[in-house]
Amino acid sequence: MLLGALPAQAHDSADGSGVIGGWSESAGAFRIASSEAAPRAVSHRGKAEQKTISGTTHKRSHGWTTWVGVQHYTRARLERGSTVVADSGRKWGKSGTEAVTAWKPYRPNQPGNGVGTAKTYYGK
Repeated sequence: MLLGALPAQAHDSADGSGVIGGWSESAGAFRIASSEAAPRAVSHRGKAEQKTISGTTHKRSHGWTTWVGVQHYTRARLERGSTVVADSGRKWGKSGTEAVTAWKPYRPNQPGNGVGTAKTYYGK
């Protein structure tokens, strides 16, 4: 994972509370440097997914976190700048969690890729 500060607009809430790290379609994995000590047994991954629905390409964000024995969450979002286009909300659990946004029409020839960037987050 990359270590470093996360831009304010990339937090999964207004103040970023509870966020430890995540993944971004544009930048890859990240961990927030100011968060608690790096979790040792956590595994997080995310990806942007696409499929055709009624002849139109759609996109969603999908994230998974494995953190055995620790109450944690995974959250998936499509973000365009400071605008949240789709949000799974925080999906809580112990051991493994999964979060996925709704499918949104994706128009790659439009500025900003139509629906924005897929991002996922984890924390506790």
